[in-house]
Amino acid sequence: MRSYRFSIGLAAGLAAGMMSLTAQADITLRLADSLPSGHIIHQVITAPFIEAVKKETGGQVRIEHFPGEQVGKARDMLSLTQAGVIDIGYVVPAYASDKMPLSAGIELPGIFTDYCQGMAALYTLTHDGGYLETSEFAANKVIPLVTFLLPPYQIVLGTDRKIASLKDLSGLKIRSAGGPMDFMIKGLGMIPVRMAPPEIYESLSRGTIDGALLPYMSVESYGITGLLKSGTSQINFGTVALTYSIGAEKWKKLPEPVRTALTKVSADISKSACKSFEAVEGKLYAKLDNEGSRAIGFGPADQKEIAAIFDRAGSDWAASLDQRGKAGSAALAAVKQAVAGSR
Repeated sequence: MRSYRFSIGLAAGLAAGMMSLTAQADITLRLADSLPSGHIIHQVITAPFIEAVKKETGGQVRIEHFPGEQVGKARDMLSLTQAGVIDIGYVVPAYASDKMPLSAGIELPGIFTDYCQGMAALYTLTHDGGYLETSEFAANKVIPLVTFLLPPYQIVLGTDRKIASLKDLSGLKIRSAGGPMDFMIKGLGMIPVRMAPPEIYESLSRGTIDGALLPYMSVESYGITGLLKSGTSQINFGTVALTYSIGAEKWKKLPEPVRTALTKVSADISKSACKSFEAVEGKLYAKLDNEGSRAIGFGPADQKEIAAIFDRAGSDWAASLDQRGKAGSAALAAVKQAVAGSR
């Protein structure tokens, strides 16, 4: 009997020891994206996230970063994350619009006026039971960690045409990312031309397009600064929602302390990034100004008309989704509520 009790005690002690070792075992997570090494997003978001996770977990969690489409194309990041090929993926709803169409609501032109307000609204929508978390991310078996928006897109032109009022934009061929942006470009009297970002430089230099809708950090990234003659600022002509999301199955397998650490770090990065991006945008716009690029401004009457065009673009977007059996109107209402709650 004594030997039996000793065996039970020894087994229990070994089991407890194994559980302790398991809880403290090092964890390596694979994070992949489509961005070239050194991209501004890596500087502001990715590298700080990786370092903060390591620090928050006392070195227990290590994140391996695979940039530059090493693992797969941008459009494949969602499926690669779902399948567990990577643990954390650069999941961009716009690249999977057939599966995540409702996320474009936060990308609508004029949906927010303050960039940091928009970032806060996106976080609300994608975390803690938010509308997009439950309606799109959970449905696709991924959990958003870090969420952020590109700085609001601006009209940047390579044409010599002087823009003194809204009517001067009429007929300009503008590169568009598609979706709500097409509605808005048409509403402003311009012609949307869809193309991949790498094609912008050649198209501008050849005159195939007159300009593009881009944040200034993308202007710099795509190397088109020297081709530009004028541009707007401080107007939200739309944006793109970006995330680093983890597969739901992988998330379930992580120890609770690790999930807690990832949640905390993700919240900190998501909520602080807007100030860093704003600083970058300001410097790049000033650089263009110093190099002779003309500032495009609009008077009160034009500003009022632009606001109305933005509203129609949002309504048209929602209606187009409703007609396809998607909850466009409900998504638009949820986005507006999140933005209002972030003021």
